[in-house]
Amino acid sequence: MKRIWLFPFFLIFALILSTHAISAPKGKAIFGFAGSVKTFDPHRITGFSNSSHYPMVFDNLIFRTKDGKLVPKLAKSYRQINSTLWEFKLQTGVKFSNGEDMDAHAVKFSLERIVNPKLKSRQISYFRNIKKVEVVDKYTARVHLKKRDMFFLPPLSQYGQIVPPKYYSGKSKKHLARNPVGSGPYILKKWKGKYQFHYEAVSNYWDKRYLPQIKTVIVNIIPEPTTRMAALVAGDVDFADSVSPQLITMAKANPQIQVVAVPSSRTCYLYPIIKKGSPWENVKVRQAVNYALDKDALVNTVLEGYGRVIPTNVGPDSYGYNPALKPYPYDPAKAKKLLSEAGYGKGISTEIWMPLGRYLKGKAVAEAMVNMLSKVGIKAKLKVAEWGVVKKRMKARWKPKVKSFLRMGCRMDSNLHSEHMYAGTIHSRSTWGGFRGKWMDNLIDDARATVDDAKRLKKYQEVNRVIHEKAIMGFLYQQHQVVAKNKRLNYTPRTNGFVIPAELSLK
Repeated sequence: MKRIWLFPFFLIFALILSTHAISAPKGKAIFGFAGSVKTFDPHRITGFSNSSHYPMVFDNLIFRTKDGKLVPKLAKSYRQINSTLWEFKLQTGVKFSNGEDMDAHAVKFSLERIVNPKLKSRQISYFRNIKKVEVVDKYTARVHLKKRDMFFLPPLSQYGQIVPPKYYSGKSKKHLARNPVGSGPYILKKWKGKYQFHYEAVSNYWDKRYLPQIKTVIVNIIPEPTTRMAALVAGDVDFADSVSPQLITMAKANPQIQVVAVPSSRTCYLYPIIKKGSPWENVKVRQAVNYALDKDALVNTVLEGYGRVIPTNVGPDSYGYNPALKPYPYDPAKAKKLLSEAGYGKGISTEIWMPLGRYLKGKAVAEAMVNMLSKVGIKAKLKVAEWGVVKKRMKARWKPKVKSFLRMGCRMDSNLHSEHMYAGTIHSRSTWGGFRGKWMDNLIDDARATVDDAKRLKKYQEVNRVIHEKAIMGFLYQQHQVVAKNKRLNYTPRTNGFVIPAELSLK
């Protein structure tokens, strides 16, 4: 009887082995990306481009699936013990690529490294609320917060990568910038110059849910859209991100290329630097801007249909979206009336600052907005400059001698959460925002600290209603994510817009 049951057991075991053999990483794929990374030390900087590279080498405590759900990753499970305490039960037996153990000590080291002032991490804005990380046992870590924070989890899926303590405490920042060590599905084998990254798949990656399928991944950074598309058409790369609408025809003309276009969470807006004594202090002037802008025309004509108009800077895929709100309609007559009521019937002169080449057809959109605003009496001079110049201008925006201006911005809601958008544009702590109001900060902070899910959602929806009513910015649209790829690649878009080569496979 015993022999009868042994045969199927060995048969099943052999089948499992053969399945793993079939799913072993194979082949090579070359990606053409618009944005690069400045450092592979995962705790020092922020930026959307990093989110294509860091998941190749590093793992996080939690992970966001392609459809936007948060799930455990290095954390086998997690729970909120009370309003300021989170517990993470960790995966066992996971090792970093240098052989160090991934355990609670690594979690403590990694998270506390980010909040250590000596590192001067830009990620501190997401994790400044961490008080300490407690090692309960080898595979249990508890994170103590200074105050209630219900936005603590989402950033852990993008930042807060877990690294080996001995390696990262024993090497210089310069060394760590180009020689990363993690527990992820790939190893960075070569970083050639500034613009080529060579990854090799880990053959025994610990997470069987997300096994790498492509053995060798090469990422070439090609900032110029036309050059990037030409490389795809010529067969020099297999995948091109951030495809401009005018280049789609070129891509579709090649039978080996497939264009994939889906709605994204990248939201574009025109916002004023609301300083005391400026016209933008008056809510009627800000509302006039919204009525003066024909959002449908911007999407349908300039973007050639690759976008969707939304009522605020928080889109329908993000937590806190308020479905009761409607976009400001195009009504230039009403815009003129509001300007007259605000005391600006004779018009307003201002500047619109926009970074060169940073947004999808950004210059064309800005030029169209200049024309629309001129029709209601707002004379705007377009200032298109390199990102460094715009960045310098934005850092000086609150200085007394700097006049108020308008700026076009587009922000990817990579955390799919209102809080992420407020942190970049609305809250007084925002690095790039144009609005400062203690009353607004209080509304946002209260929503973030509310533990009850239903009440918290309503509070965020109310904040969105107020932002819409007060016309804190000129609300525009969410641009589509458009990529092009060789048909030999399998690719499913992510809700948060990241393109992670580790998730693709070859047919």
